[in-house]
Amino acid sequence: MHSDIRSSLRRGTTVASTALALCASAASLGAQTLPPPRSVTDTTPQRSVGALRPGDVLKIAVFRDKELSGDYPIDARGYVQIPGLGVIKAAGLEPTDVTDRLKLALVERGFARPEISVQPMIRVSVLGEVRSPNVYPVDPGTSLLQLLTVAGGPTDRARLKETRVIRDGRAFKVDMDAGLRGSAAGRIVLYSNDVVVIGRKRGFT
Repeated sequence: MHSDIRSSLRRGTTVASTALALCASAASLGAQTLPPPRSVTDTTPQRSVGALRPGDVLKIAVFRDKELSGDYPIDARGYVQIPGLGVIKAAGLEPTDVTDRLKLALVERGFARPEISVQPMIRVSVLGEVRSPNVYPVDPGTSLLQLLTVAGGPTDRARLKETRVIRDGRAFKVDMDAGLRGSAAGRIVLYSNDVVVIGRKRGFT
């Protein structure tokens, strides 16, 4: 009987130890912050233009035809609509490919040897404690620090440590206080449709 009791006690101790270990593991996991996607933590100062994305803007200049020149956004389906040229697939293509498609469209509409340039831009929103919150068209490869400068810099109420980048519906905390001091946070590369929110110091109304 005594051996059965000791055996039961040992089993109880083992179960309790296992439960405690699982609780500790869960607590540890709960304390971890969800790592941001690779594109948010990329420390490369410049983003190669690469394939175009929905939300990008094409700055198109058609020489000798100002009516077709202008800034045209790529819609959510990946198309760009240009009055006089129609609807052209752009997302997923390189800018040079889009340029070739536009030249072909111009030729089909009677342009002989069309000369055209296509400059891709990205659109990023800046909200919160910056001097000029707005939606900004900027060059591909623009970093978080560069965007903060474009937006006029932080206000006196800004809490840069509480900066957040919202991408694809997910928010990621970024310490831009450290970014201003030269950390990798300032070199985060932004993409079209990113929303940057600069936090506010507690105590301000």
